[in-house]
Amino acid sequence: QGGVFAFVGPTGVGKTTTIGKLAARYVLQHGADKVALITTDTYRIAAHDQLRSLARILRVPVRVVDESNSLESLLRSLRHCSLVLIDTAGFRHGDPHLKAQLKALADQPQVKSLLVLSCNSQEQMLKASVHAYGAARLQGCVLTKLDETASMGEALGVVSQNRLPVVYTTDGQDIPKNIEVARAHQLVAKAVALLKTNPASAVS
Repeated sequence: QGGVFAFVGPTGVGKTTTIGKLAARYVLQHGADKVALITTDTYRIAAHDQLRSLARILRVPVRVVDESNSLESLLRSLRHCSLVLIDTAGFRHGDPHLKAQLKALADQPQVKSLLVLSCNSQEQMLKASVHAYGAARLQGCVLTKLDETASMGEALGVVSQNRLPVVYTTDGQDIPKNIEVARAHQLVAKAVALLKTNPASAVS
């Protein structure tokens, strides 16, 4: 459908890789001139490099939010793109930079924020992420690393408790593969399959 989407969440949960998968799929269907990438992560050089490499391969523009370029001005300059994906910095919970970043996203009404949650994270970390990133007016979440977890119970429990819609799931690093539109019956089937494989994970 297109739109402007920001992917938020802690470092290492798969935000940049998820953006790469979605951008690649959109380019294949609609062309490179319809997609643009933005990053607010000016703190980690490695994050920049990965996004720039993706953009170069896909032949789509990548813009950086910095002192000279606000998110609002960059979004205005990319109005011609039907899909804009925003990669964000993964600050630790409680970092003052995180609050400023989430406010900047919330101040742009056209931006829909999606929380990226890694299924191999502990329940307390998942809960803390939902709490910490809630200021971005979350529209849903992406569950990543289904291939690296022994149980989906913690992740499904947390998103259910917080009534956070699951939009996509990912289960690997391949771009543009290893991403699926989330469907309830498939998530339940995956959770049950993991439970049968790892019965010890059912013990709380």
